[in-house]
Amino acid sequence: DKVAVATFVMHQREHLCVLMPQGSAIVLQTLRFADELLPPIKEDDVKVTSTELTMAKKLVQSLTGRFEPTRFKDSYRADLKRRVQEKIRKKETHSLDVEAPEADQRPKAQVIDLMQALKASLGKKEARRPAVQRRRKA
Repeated sequence: DKVAVATFVMHQREHLCVLMPQGSAIVLQTLRFADELLPPIKEDDVKVTSTELTMAKKLVQSLTGRFEPTRFKDSYRADLKRRVQEKIRKKETHSLDVEAPEADQRPKAQVIDLMQALKASLGKKEARRPAVQRRRKA
């Protein structure tokens, strides 16, 4: 019966969220900061007839259902892939004038033995350290 309120960074912007248990998972839901909210509408400012209220209740009731996250899809990736394929089909791609070097012309990567490098580094550190440190007199 408890939730955690937290902040996280996404797209170089801080967001307010709530973490809550749902079955065996923890769900993160984004919230709005106080300065992002509009002032509430006062009941005195709005007049609702009983017919409108009944119709609104029926509408909400007819649209109410169990939340199923799998019903919601992020179409951005599919749309991006479709656009890329379309550009390839229309040959609208742009290539750079710089050619990649052939495989045998590429510089060879220098492979080092990490353990040997660490031992050598420690050996140099020990050689630099004096056995007894003496204070210099001014």
